[in-house]
Amino acid sequence: MQFFNHFLREKGVKNDLRSLLYHIARSIKYINFSLRAGNTAKLDSSNASGEEQMKLDVLSDKIISNELEKSELAAVIASEEQETPLKFSAPRGQYAVTYDPLDGSSLVDANLAIGSIFGIWDTTDLIGTTGRKNLIAACYGVYGPRVIFVIAVKGKGVHEFELNDVGEFCLTHENRTVALESKYFAPGNLRCTRSDDKYLALVQDWIRQGRTLRYSGGMVPDLHHILSKGQGIFSYPRDEKYPDGKLRLLFECDPFSLIFEEAGGASLNQEGTPILDMKVEEIHQRVPIFVGSKTEVERAIEKIK
Repeated sequence: MQFFNHFLREKGVKNDLRSLLYHIARSIKYINFSLRAGNTAKLDSSNASGEEQMKLDVLSDKIISNELEKSELAAVIASEEQETPLKFSAPRGQYAVTYDPLDGSSLVDANLAIGSIFGIWDTTDLIGTTGRKNLIAACYGVYGPRVIFVIAVKGKGVHEFELNDVGEFCLTHENRTVALESKYFAPGNLRCTRSDDKYLALVQDWIRQGRTLRYSGGMVPDLHHILSKGQGIFSYPRDEKYPDGKLRLLFECDPFSLIFEEAGGASLNQEGTPILDMKVEEIHQRVPIFVGSKTEVERAIEKIK
């Protein structure tokens, strides 16, 4: 991982944060190895969010928690798979790490790309804080034909690395950015259009304008597509089943919001509040989210308010 560490050092990322990112990168490598082993069986259990678990969900969670404990930098970790945060002895630092160990795991048996999402906080008390105040870095891994690791450190841009054949993450794209407007749209939760006429009208408007649909059912691959193309909008509004939204603030929405703001994009809830300004009220808090090209996101919110 010397190329990865060298780049972060050149960007002025401080030693302990760089070391923590290194351990996260290691966990992505090990999860990728597990995915290639092909164990896609389901378990007779659900995670803390009430979703059916697969063996890979549990294994990925274990891999990440082990690596974060080894780092001696993460004093608190919170996983989508666990009901409550775990506390570690962290003699070299006082960070909290929030993560979704395997986003889109239901897509594994269909052989579609999936990923892992991480947020790094410079506080161990997550309740009552906001991403704007304490989220200092975010990253995600994409497990597809290539293994990609994307990192955003607050104030230092968004950078993409690829896992090579000898197990090193090498820089492939520096300073990823997102255009203000876009031809791509990824409309999540289309079931919502049955009860929300404004969301139905928004989706129909995108179709009438001849926008290009790109939606896989996984947040990581869909948002990575937007970032790699440099334009796009991803939406996941609330509905009757999930009146507060479905996606989690700490594990999915805050990390991607930091990444897209660093890339020049925007991330808003259904009322138009920046996701990073939302106060954390509970560990498994859910929120609606519209994220991507700034002008497109703002325009969408004006239409559905």
